[in-house]
Amino acid sequence: MKKFKILLPKFAFALIALLALYCTNSAKKAEIAGGTSEETNTIAANAVQPVVGRDGHSKTALAFKNSNSYVASMEYGGKFSVAVAFEISAWFKIDSLPQKSPVPHNLIGKFSADSAAIPSEFSLALLNGACGTEAPAFAFFLTDENSAFACERALLSKHPVKAGLWTFVEAKWDGRYLTLYQDGVAVAREERISAVLPYSKLPVYLGKSQVSFAIDGLSLNTEAL
Repeated sequence: MKKFKILLPKFAFALIALLALYCTNSAKKAEIAGGTSEETNTIAANAVQPVVGRDGHSKTALAFKNSNSYVASMEYGGKFSVAVAFEISAWFKIDSLPQKSPVPHNLIGKFSADSAAIPSEFSLALLNGACGTEAPAFAFFLTDENSAFACERALLSKHPVKAGLWTFVEAKWDGRYLTLYQDGVAVAREERISAVLPYSKLPVYLGKSQVSFAIDGLSLNTEAL
């Protein structure tokens, strides 16, 4: 499996110089560590800031405070086109639990900026009210070429989401099964047989939602044709 990993910046000035992607061979991971969007032509960001991560000391995390806060990567969007398997994981700290809403709050997703409220391919999201949820819950949506983005395509966690605490969330798809993990425990699993993910030129977005949160230790791993 080819692995592509995002490492979030540790210092405030790293945000200004934000995020260069180093593409490596299959035995190495690509990292975001410094540089500018003009130099890489692969990354864009708005209204995000480095904050203290889960170690409690270093600024390894990024904070997304409002719907205008996002990081977008065309490079990683391309990695998920025609992927035959993937693994998405990160630590999340939700600042405050969202009010009831029929719309999922995207944390990591692939979609058009014009329809950011409804990711068109996949989304690791926080729900409260959407898809019948009665309390805040993590969910993972995955579509394919023959289905639309809908609650029927979502894996829902029944484990509680606690504000202000770091939670590890992971979604894995092996071409047959889609599994959602929360703090290392498999909380939902469904059969999702598909040859490959759809081809598209859409970016992967972090943020762009109505929930305020921080993210640390993000890893995006794909196996592509």
